Amino acid sequence: MKRWEMMELAKAYGIGHEYTLRQSEQLDKLINEYLILQHHSSVEVRNKRKDMVVIVQKPFHDDFA
Repeated sequence: MKRWEMMELAKAYGIGHEYTLRQSEQLDKLINEYLILQHHSSVEVRNKRKDMVVIVQKPFHDDFA
């Protein structure tokens, strides 16, 4: 949905307009968060806020003890 919104802004205002660039930055943040959470099973989201997600590494448990 965020990508679609960015494309619509680009059509309406142009690719270099502030609105389009702001939307692109928001999309980049969402993609980065998604990739981090998808590829690192050793992380968990502890706190979500509007503009911030705190990601911390899960504690290591020694299953061999």
